[in-house]
This record gives sequence, structure tokens and C-alpha cells, in this order.
Amino acid sequence: MQAFRDLVRGWLGKALLILLLVPFALVGIESYFVGGKAAPAATVNGDEISQFELDKSVDQQKQRILAGMGENPDASLIDTTVLRDEVLKGLVDRALLSTQAKKVGFLIDDETINRLIHETPAFQENGVFSQARYEQMLRNIGEDPLNFPQKAKKEVAVSQLAGGINQTAFVTSKQLDQLSALDNQKRDVHIAVFPAANYLATVQVTDAEVEQHYKANTTKYTTEEKVAVDYLVLGSELFLDKVLLTDADVEARYAEKIKTLESNEQRRAAHILIKITDKVKDADALAKIQEIEKKVKAGEDFGVLAKQYSQDEGSAVANGDLGFVGKGAFVPEFEKTMYSLKENEVSAPVKTQFGYHIIKLLAIQKAPVPTMAEIRPELEADVKVAKAEELYAEAIEKMDALAYESADLSEGAKQYGMSVQTSPLFSKNGGEGLAANRKIVQAAFSDDILKDGKNSQALALDNKHSVWIHLNKHEPARVKPLTEVAAEIKTNLQLDKAALIAKQKAEEMTKALNAGKSAAELAAANQLQWQDFLSSARNAPVPTANLLKVAFRLAVPKANTWTAALAPSGKDYAVVAVSKVDAGTSTLTDDQKKQFAAMLANARGQQDLQDYVTYLRSHAKIEKPDVKSTDK
Repeated sequence: MQAFRDLVRGWLGKALLILLLVPFALVGIESYFVGGKAAPAATVNGDEISQFELDKSVDQQKQRILAGMGENPDASLIDTTVLRDEVLKGLVDRALLSTQAKKVGFLIDDETINRLIHETPAFQENGVFSQARYEQMLRNIGEDPLNFPQKAKKEVAVSQLAGGINQTAFVTSKQLDQLSALDNQKRDVHIAVFPAANYLATVQVTDAEVEQHYKANTTKYTTEEKVAVDYLVLGSELFLDKVLLTDADVEARYAEKIKTLESNEQRRAAHILIKITDKVKDADALAKIQEIEKKVKAGEDFGVLAKQYSQDEGSAVANGDLGFVGKGAFVPEFEKTMYSLKENEVSAPVKTQFGYHIIKLLAIQKAPVPTMAEIRPELEADVKVAKAEELYAEAIEKMDALAYESADLSEGAKQYGMSVQTSPLFSKNGGEGLAANRKIVQAAFSDDILKDGKNSQALALDNKHSVWIHLNKHEPARVKPLTEVAAEIKTNLQLDKAALIAKQKAEEMTKALNAGKSAAELAAANQLQWQDFLSSARNAPVPTANLLKVAFRLAVPKANTWTAALAPSGKDYAVVAVSKVDAGTSTLTDDQKKQFAAMLANARGQQDLQDYVTYLRSHAKIEKPDVKSTDK
């Protein structure tokens, strides 16, 4: 199915590109539990989106963003709060689409999804499906191999539903010409700015107003509570040089490798399926398959019979050929029979949940077995990594014990020759480096660390690195005294009052222009000068993009008049006017029309899909306990 292949190329494929950066690791899961029950991140029509799923998705999205930053990406540039909100919104939308896909009947059976998984190149070694590689690839991107097939089924269903919406949009040739003409339109644009600073001398701010504002906005002048922590980072790579490699270790690893290769035997089979449905009874399906079996035994071509009779639409067109697959691709009854056959042998009728099958084994493909000498460097590397991880796991236990028994991190540092590092101050919203990790921020502000001065236990940064933290400095939140912020408040209040006058003046001038008054006389009366931008295109470098956007939204002016609108610019206000519009013409060639038609149809399809999701949201019960709000 194309939907599954697109899914793997996009969803899994992109994830595989970044799996080597910072593999997802679950840390601090106990922080989600209150009274022994996990609080969901959101509930969509009664179905929960877990904090685990949200954390994993946030981490994966963060890694995609970092991967796109080039060398030495700076994680501190990512606003984790905004990212988390956007990812949760996406998960809610996905849940809505998944429920709707199931409701309207977008389904894919287990046999098909298993076959597609086995055909996925990412899960193969030397062109052959590898169970070990399948599990490794999925675990590296934070997916559970056992649950992946069911998740893939849901994702394919969602992809089919979404595709049915966004791939049916279209744009006509006339619409393209209209859009091209609008894009080529030119306008004579005029800008007059009323600076707020011009009116500062006319406004007064009293001490009482300053004090009143201060009292009403104390949170604005309250500093955040902050901490700095001492920390130690322990990584599994520290133990690679400490591994003692023996021939017995290499030989054992080679034996495991050979066993894995042997278990990856692929078999190519063809089948003929007669389905059991509400309209076709078991006995009728059996009678039909037995009739076909007689034709096979009589020497008729299996492939021709499969194309003629098989009700498996996917394989019937290929003479019943299912391609090379390994164990686990088909339901147990089918697989047991397929693995009992010899090449070119045909089975008796086999019943599965789908109906009755006749199976013919076409070929057996065994993975090539390399000699130990050929792959010895690979074997030695595998053994070193595995043993280093064992030493790393033991070291975590020792470090935890030292952290529990010690007043600070110095003993742990001595144990493994590490240096205690100190973070910059950070708030509960996080910060740079270590403080970009939400679990570490939570631990730093926990009572054990903040109030009792204890060392933390191991906090996993990823599956190969752990960190221990200890409080270095604590700055409680405080309200800045009025004397410290009075000057700032007074200046801001003066600007606000001056800005209101500037807005009022600009509004009056805008109304006068739209009423047909002379632009020159109005400018003179307000002691302003018009800035003229003649024959301006939509993408002109001047004036600003925001002002041009306002200008190109204005109505076409009548002869000898201007149309105008108000536009804020910080504390200042601009009057944006248009005196002339030159209608553009379409300049698109036939090839360009084809290109833009596809692009705009895709954009319209995406908007249609977003509108559909908005509709589903409006009819759904969405609860977000973490932010104490409900969308209906």
C-alpha cells in the first residue's frame, strides 16, 4: 500500500535520520503519578493521550528541529513551552482523525501490515527482513516493536483519511490567471507617521498613577525563583577502554549473529484465498476452495488460478505471489503451513480468520553466513559496546549509593575521575544546556534538592548518559520595590498616553482621507510629510511588509481621491494610503500553470484538512488536565 510506504518514508524515515543524535529516554516518570494514577496530558472523547506519549513526541520533534540547525545546534533557542503546546495540539488532532478514520471505515488488516513491515528496507539487512534490526530501529526512535504494527495501522488509516481530503482539492486555470494578475498588481502607496514621542510633552503622569499601576501589576515586577546546580555527567563511552575483550566473547557474539541470520530465513509463497463473509458461509467457502484444489492437482497453473479465483485483491494481480517474507508476517495458521512446505509444494486448504487458503511455496531464501574473520571488527565493537553498557549500569548503581550517602557530589567525581560542573541560574521554565531538560528542572526544584540539600539519584539524559545534581545557589522570587521600577513605569505610562493621542490623530486623518479630503492639506495641518512609494509591488523592499499588506488590502480609490487605513507601528501610528492601482496581468506560461496548480491545490487541500480538523474539534470533548481547561 502506498499509504504505508509514504508513512515509513516520512514518519519513520525522518526519525531514523536523527536517531543518532539524542535517542529518547524516559526519565522521572514517577513525577507524573498522583496517588498511584498517571494524569493524562489530554483526553479526547474519552481516549487519553498520556504524558509519556507527549514527552516522547516533544523529544522527537525537538531532535528534528536540532537536526535542521546544522552543526552545533543550540537547544536553548527552542521554546520548550511553545513546542510542547504545539505537539500536544498535533496529538489531539491526530487522535480526532484516528477516531474518525475508524468511524468511516478506513481499515487495514493485520496480514497486510505485517507483510508491509517485512518489505520495508529500513528493517532489512542485505535485502532480508531482520527481526533484530526491526527492534533496534524502533527502540532507537522510542517506539515499542510489539505495539508498532497496531500504531502503523492507525497511522495508515489516518493517512488514508487525510489523503482523501487534501488530495482532492484543485485550482482552475481562470483562478490561476486571476491570482497571477493580482500578484503583478502595482500601487502608489503613501505613508504618514504620527510618532508618539511628538506628544510626550503634552502628557503628564502623576506619582499616584505610577503607584496604582505598580500595585495592579506586581506580577510583572516579580522576579522568577531561580537555582543553579552542581552536576556530574556519566556516559557509557567512559567504559569502552575499560572493557577486557576475550576470544570467547567474540565467539559468543558470532554465535548470536549466526543464530539471528538463520532465524531470518525468508520464504516466498503464493496463495489463493476464498473469503468467509456475511454473505458467504464457511461451508460454501470450503467447497469453493476444494474445487480449486482439484484444478491444482489436475495440473492447472497455480498462478493463473490465483489471478482468476483469489479474493485477495492485493496478490491476485501478481498470480497470488506474496513476495519474500520472514516469520511473523502472517497469521499463525498460514505461517505454520507455509513453513511446513517444500519448494513448489502446494498445501491442502488452510482456514484462517480471513477465509480458506491454498498455499504454494515458491522459493526459500537464506541469508548469507559470513565467516567470523570477515566480521570480526564488527563483532568486537558489538561486544565492547555491550560490556561497556554493563559497566555503565553497574556504575549508575554505585553513583546512586554515593550520592545517597554523601553531602555533595565530590565523592562521586573522585570515583570516576570526573569534574563537578555548575549550571547557570535557571527558573522553573528551564534554561540553557542542562536546564533545557524538563525532568532535571523538576528535580532541581523538588523538596529533596531545594529544601533538604540532598543529591539527586541518576537522571537519564538519554540511554547512554546520566546526570546527578546538587543545589549550588537558590534565588527566591521577589517583588522589585517601587523605587527600583518607578522610572521605568513612568516612562511607559507616558508613552502609552502619548500613543493614544497619536492614534486619535491618525484615525481623524484616515477618516478625512476616505471622505475625499486633500492629502496635501491634511499633511500640512498635522505638520507631517507623506512618504511616497510609487508603483509598489507586493514584495517591494520598502516600506515594511506589514505596511504593504495594509496597502494592498485597501479598496481601489476613485479618481482624484485616496483610500486609507490605520496601522500601528510600535507606539507610533501610521496612516497608509493608496492613490492609484495598476491592475496586473497574468504572466504564467502553461508549464508554470501546471506547477502552480499543483502547489496551490496542495495548499488548498491542506486548508481543507485543517478546516475538517477544526470541525472535528468543535464536536469533540477535549480535556487538558495539565492546563486545567476544556475545549468543546
